Amino acid sequence: MKPSFFSAASCGPAVLCLVLFTGCKPTTESPADHGHSHSGSNGGHSHGEEAAVEAKVAQITAHSEHYEVFAEHQPPVAGQATRFITHVTDLHSLEPRSAGGIKYVLRQGDQMFEHPYASPNKPGIYIPAITFPTAGDWRATLLVPTDGTNAAVDLGEIRVFSDSQTAQEADIGEAPEGISFLKEQQWKILTRTELVMKRRLVERLRAAATVVAKPGSIAEVIPPMAGRLVAPPEGEFPRLGERVVAGQTMALVQPAFSEATAKLGETEGDIARARLVLAQAKRDFERVRLLVESKTESQQDLELAQLSFDSAEAELAATLAIRTSYLQGTGASEGLPTVALKSPISGVVVTARSVALGQHVGADAPIFTVLNPEMVWIEARLPEVEAPRVSSTKDAFAEAPGRPGEFIPLTVGGHGWLVFASPQVDPLLHTVAFVYEVPNPDGRFRIGEHLTVFIESVHADNAVAIPDSAIVEEGGQPVAFVQAGGETFQKRELSLGLRDGNFVQVLRGIQAGERVVTEGAFAIRLASVSTVIPAHGHVH
Repeated sequence: MKPSFFSAASCGPAVLCLVLFTGCKPTTESPADHGHSHSGSNGGHSHGEEAAVEAKVAQITAHSEHYEVFAEHQPPVAGQATRFITHVTDLHSLEPRSAGGIKYVLRQGDQMFEHPYASPNKPGIYIPAITFPTAGDWRATLLVPTDGTNAAVDLGEIRVFSDSQTAQEADIGEAPEGISFLKEQQWKILTRTELVMKRRLVERLRAAATVVAKPGSIAEVIPPMAGRLVAPPEGEFPRLGERVVAGQTMALVQPAFSEATAKLGETEGDIARARLVLAQAKRDFERVRLLVESKTESQQDLELAQLSFDSAEAELAATLAIRTSYLQGTGASEGLPTVALKSPISGVVVTARSVALGQHVGADAPIFTVLNPEMVWIEARLPEVEAPRVSSTKDAFAEAPGRPGEFIPLTVGGHGWLVFASPQVDPLLHTVAFVYEVPNPDGRFRIGEHLTVFIESVHADNAVAIPDSAIVEEGGQPVAFVQAGGETFQKRELSLGLRDGNFVQVLRGIQAGERVVTEGAFAIRLASVSTVIPAHGHVH
């Protein structure tokens, strides 16, 4: 980076660029008293009590991961001390560096020298006087001691002249205009700028959603007949929140003898019907498997046939278990058998009706509810007019419950998938359902919970994007402020595109590589429209 120079006589209302210049007067004041006031109608910098119209000064703005450095200096002349008014901002806290030294490291070919400066003259402001041994271009680096290391900020190249006349006659070119907003003002309101980058943006459609139990992951334990409750073989009924495993006996029901006999007869009929269903399901499965192998049917058809076959097997096993309970009653008193109430699935007991030993319970009344929450369904509903805009990928995010602005991936990155996109519109709600199956090992989603889900529609790759916080409305037009120099900003009218979370695509107005104000933009806007010249000083 090579500084250029211009005289204050050619300056506009405010002067800017990545390397920025303005009129100033050489001074013989000590560094501690060095004047640097922003006053007058042209926003010029005055070093000392009077401004010299034809004097020149260069400004350098550079950033590292940790610091912003804004340095001002007159054209250096070899063998003469040149003051570098150096502003150092901590980009993490957005405050001026209030203590500790800095060190300029200057290189030209094989030559290298260092110029340390022990402490700031004022918070954030250092004024070292550097003497360059020879003319030419010097590569400058500022070292800022931080956490036991030296954080390096590359300041680019500084041109050093052989004599004062050559420095003052240097070809300077035109300077762009901008909004003056001093470092002292930026530090006061904690102004933040961020590098504008290209990124992949996805427009997401907002949908109301509900967390529901995945089919087969919730089960009610219901007595098949009325009777008296008896404790399970373990001796205690399971409590709320207790984990149970599939097939675990949760309670026993001791029916009246006549009812038990009748139920046993009913069970024999149920067993016969279950065997017929299982045989049919097995035949269907074998038929679909052959069709899939010949590529006549899809893999999904085979999975559905497998599910039907497995369900028929489970139904027969459950019916046989009921008959066994009737025939092999345990814990019976007065010679009557008992029926075991077993958990159909592994999971957590989420409801348990008030139970007590000997309590009479009716048939078909749930005693326990068991839930396996490790996999849930999220049912999102889009308005019917937006459903056709859903992309083929159907990627989706859910806004974290109780944490607005924090998004949880449901599909890509979240290891879930879309299990159902409804082919019909709900006639009452005029919405279309999209159902996602999502792993939930940490229980962050709760059954019955209402969520906001964002479903992918269109996307833009390699798009210029800025944070939403950078955008300010001005007369209905979105604008943002770009940092053109350490204390100079440009207002840009924006043409916006896709919105993806906290980022907005910029179609026109800002380019990648520029720095946009993301905190403090409104204060800079006020400065841009103010007709009052601020009577503040910037005195070092």
